[in-house]
Amino acid sequence: MDYSYFSGLIQNVALLLVFSFLYATRWIDSTHSKKLWPNIFAGFIVGGIGILLMFTPWTYQPGHYFDLRTILLAISGLYLGAIPTIIAIIITVAYRMFLGGDNVFLGVCLVLISGLTGIAWRKLQQRRGGKNNILSLYVLGVIVHVFMLLLPIIFPREGSDTLVKFMAIPILTIYPVITVLLGHLMNAQLENWRNRKAKERLYESEQRFTKMMLDINMIFINIDINSKIIFCNEYLLSITGYTEEELIGKNSVDIFVPVDEKENTEKGLRELFEKNRDLHHFESKILTKDNRELYVSWYNSVITDDYGKIKGIASLGENITEKKATLENLKETKEKAEESNRLKSVFLQNVSHEIRTPINAIMGAISLLKESSVGKEMREKYYEVLRLSGNRLLSTVNDLIDISQVETQQIKVNKSDFNLSEVLTNHVNVATPIAGKKNNKIICTSKYLHTNTILHTDKNMLNGIIINLMSNANKFTTDGIIEMGSFDEHGNIVFYIKDNGIGIPENRLDVIFDRFVQADSSLSRPHEGSGLGLSIAKAYAEMLGGNIWVESEEGKGSTFFFSIPKDEVKHTIPNEGKVENKIAPLPNHKILIAEDDKLNYLILKKIVENMGITNILHAQNGVEAVEMVKNDPEISLVLMDIKMPEMSGEEATQKIRIFNSTIPIIAQTAFAMPADRNKFIEIGCSDYIPKPIDKDDLTKLLHKHLNSTQ
Repeated sequence: MDYSYFSGLIQNVALLLVFSFLYATRWIDSTHSKKLWPNIFAGFIVGGIGILLMFTPWTYQPGHYFDLRTILLAISGLYLGAIPTIIAIIITVAYRMFLGGDNVFLGVCLVLISGLTGIAWRKLQQRRGGKNNILSLYVLGVIVHVFMLLLPIIFPREGSDTLVKFMAIPILTIYPVITVLLGHLMNAQLENWRNRKAKERLYESEQRFTKMMLDINMIFINIDINSKIIFCNEYLLSITGYTEEELIGKNSVDIFVPVDEKENTEKGLRELFEKNRDLHHFESKILTKDNRELYVSWYNSVITDDYGKIKGIASLGENITEKKATLENLKETKEKAEESNRLKSVFLQNVSHEIRTPINAIMGAISLLKESSVGKEMREKYYEVLRLSGNRLLSTVNDLIDISQVETQQIKVNKSDFNLSEVLTNHVNVATPIAGKKNNKIICTSKYLHTNTILHTDKNMLNGIIINLMSNANKFTTDGIIEMGSFDEHGNIVFYIKDNGIGIPENRLDVIFDRFVQADSSLSRPHEGSGLGLSIAKAYAEMLGGNIWVESEEGKGSTFFFSIPKDEVKHTIPNEGKVENKIAPLPNHKILIAEDDKLNYLILKKIVENMGITNILHAQNGVEAVEMVKNDPEISLVLMDIKMPEMSGEEATQKIRIFNSTIPIIAQTAFAMPADRNKFIEIGCSDYIPKPIDKDDLTKLLHKHLNSTQ
């Protein structure tokens, strides 16, 4: 056998194999990218291979040479695309023209046709979405080489018919087959490249996913069908306090699930693994290493093998502990706000009732007193109604003012030394006749009742606490005993007010000291009052450095306790022979009453007249008051209303002090805040009395200042 016949063919095939190898290792990436230089480089290499093919032709018969450049350029156009193939065509055409010969034109046309046909076939396949299968490759090979046979016919020369007959068999048999084989090899290379790229993308995706799961601020955990942990991320370790060695391979239920939830969790996992029950999303608690509970919102995905059998679960969890606590706090705050609004509504209804009721009694009594048929006995009863209703109205207003002062922090602790025994005695004496109206008995068992103990604290606040607690006890007790006592404990004096009244329901014990709250907050309650007394007492006790609490049993009575520090208590010898000064009449004085309200003026005038003072002047505004004091040096004292038309009492006092620095000026006003007294003293007033004016308090003030001027 003449092996030289096949040597050129083998060499050409080898070069085509080199082409396919270069395609697999160098050009696949570049031909699937938009980069220009790799494609240009590929075109030069393909052109070089085309030159080598022509340099080592296949000797079909002596004098007749063939090469496989048509297959090279067609496959290049199909797999590499336009840019590399056009560059290869240019290089191959240039070399063919360099070789010269009788068939240069045919050779150039053959190169152009095969390369451009490959490019066109690529575009057609891409448009159709088809693959380069064996049939498609064979058709491409036939088309290219049919053109190869037609060229001598289209451009005839001497011997063209003989050439076509001579070329037809190898061109139409061997060339399409080699085209198919080379295309099939290129397909295999392309498929391998695609598989490799898919693996690379999968690996990169797995790496990104793994890194994301490791770094994400969410829990990521995988467990197998035995609930054993096979993977967990750093975030789970950080929030639970475990290490990876302590978790991997361990039962997740035993480690993370609280005891009271283990049975349900294990049951749910069994149902999931056995019945594929949907557990895509749920919330649960997990335990940390130090036994803290965390709330987690889980998103689960079942892991299966190639046969669909469940192998485990991949779970992504959000730590919602803080979010849940916030929601619970918001819920609790909302409920408290709703309850507060309800209580405020009840409180406003209560206050409205407490204001309207005495006003109604006052207006009714006044209306009845105007009737001429009213006898002396009934008139006295109406007067008592006016007095009691006025006191009740004043008590409500005072409570509102006190709680307002507490809430706005306008009230300040003003400590002084006073005899504790006198305070306790006074409360017993004042409370006894009030309690007697309900057939209650007041007793005091405190050891300080009979000692000469000097207490250093705010006397007014202490009185306020006791008054509110005594009033509260008397309000809810009938035919009973109210005991006021004390004992020493941990450096404090603990006072208590004990009654055997109706008691307080257990579910109201925690709220009765709150503002706007009463033990019975219904509109049908039988007891009057604003419901502020206990909250005022609590505020005062805390401001004095103590505390207040209650013990009660419904139907059996209550005991209210409050403590104040004892570290500033001292004992002194009582003043012997102390005699109360009687308030004597004050004749021979001239009083100026500066008051724009006529009714208030008449009341003040009557109080002053009852002291034996008949020389009384009246100024209806500040301007008149200033002029009267300036023009009448015999005026002994001025009762100065603060709020008046034309000129206020403040301005009038300041103007009077310019020319008279000694005359006593007593501010009488409805401004009753703690800071008001200091304010009026600073502008020049000698003293201060709030409205509504107490007759006894005013009498004492007049004696104090008029006696000092005699």
